[in-house]
Order: sequence, then C-alpha cells, then structure tokens
Amino acid sequence: MQFYMEKIELTTSRCYFSSNDEEFVGFKEDVEQIIQKLTKGTKERKVISIVGMAGLGKTTLARKVYNNHSVADHFDVHAFCIVSQTYSIRKLLFEILKQATGEKRDMIKEDEDVADTLRKALYGKRYLIVLDDMWNYEAWEDLQSCFPCVERGSRIMVTTRIQEVAIKMSDPHFLGFLTEDESWELLQKKVGLRGTILDKIVKHSLGPQDSVT
Repeated sequence: MQFYMEKIELTTSRCYFSSNDEEFVGFKEDVEQIIQKLTKGTKERKVISIVGMAGLGKTTLARKVYNNHSVADHFDVHAFCIVSQTYSIRKLLFEILKQATGEKRDMIKEDEDVADTLRKALYGKRYLIVLDDMWNYEAWEDLQSCFPCVERGSRIMVTTRIQEVAIKMSDPHFLGFLTEDESWELLQKKVGLRGTILDKIVKHSLGPQDSVT
C-alpha cells in the first residue's frame, strides 16, 4: 500500500519525464508556447521567464525546451546554469563561458575578467542562456551586462518561484497543476499498469469512495 501511495503523490507535480523522455506528461501547450517565444518574434535580446511554486516542474519544462531539436538548431551557443539562493557571480559566469565555448578547464585565472571574456564570446552570436532557480532580481542585474544586446534573436530563459522577479524581467509564463487526465496518465506510466488493474489497486489502497474515476 505504501508503494502505491508514493506513486499517487507524484501527480501533484505539474509534469514528469524520465531520462529517456518516454514518460513526459503535461506541459504540451507550455512547451509549444515557449519554443515559439524562443525561436520567433523580435531579433532583440529577450528574456522568457517560467514562474510557479516549488515542485511544479519549472526546471523539467526548461530542460525539455532546452533539449528540443528545433531549439538547439536555432541557436549558435547554449548554456544551462543553476543560480539558486546563494551564488557566486564569478563562478556562474565561468560556467556559462565553459558551456558557451566548450572549454574543458576547471579553474578561473586569478586576474581573468570572466565577464568581459564571456561578453566577447557571445558577441555576434545567437545565444540561449538558461538561468535556473533564480531567487532575486539582483542576480539578473549582476549578470545581464554580460549578455550582448545585439539584434541576433538571442534569448535568456529564467525559472523562478518568485513572481515579482519574473515580472521585473519579462512577461512571465505561469505554470499550473496537472489536469485530472494528465495526473491519471502519469500514475499509469509510473506504476506500469493500465485500465481496470490499476483502478482495482487504487480502490484497494484508497477505498472505493476515494478511487479515481
């Protein structure tokens, strides 16, 4: 019984997909809308923010879009970095620089101007930078000068649980919960059972009055 209850709790998340992407559930419209925002529209640098409470799947959605073939092919340079509550601007810029240039080194030279090096590496290119789990607007203020504002159609995608941060940066894309049908689909995929067999298990675990219909 404990096993099945744990599976049911997974349905509160807005989406889920496994490493081989076979179990992706939810977000189909969100994925399409964000891909359009990334690949269409203005040639000016633009920020797209994904905002929602913890556990809704913001990072999952961002990775799904980031790894999409049409998105990958559209941009010259890509980088996906986690910001979080506590961060080092210098280390973040260095990580973005490594991903953008393909450099393998792990150390920053003491006298290296990482911000200027990154700016030069991105200049003239159409880049996609993902800044995951941003908690405050100050982080964006620290980073944005390193992203050239040339008319190449570059995009910066941000995930945050703080609505005020998203609104300051862009027109935010808000996430909701899975629909009832999506939740049921996810439960079926995770448990690996279909139809009446799964329904019987749920009825046995929750009782007939609480079973999924």
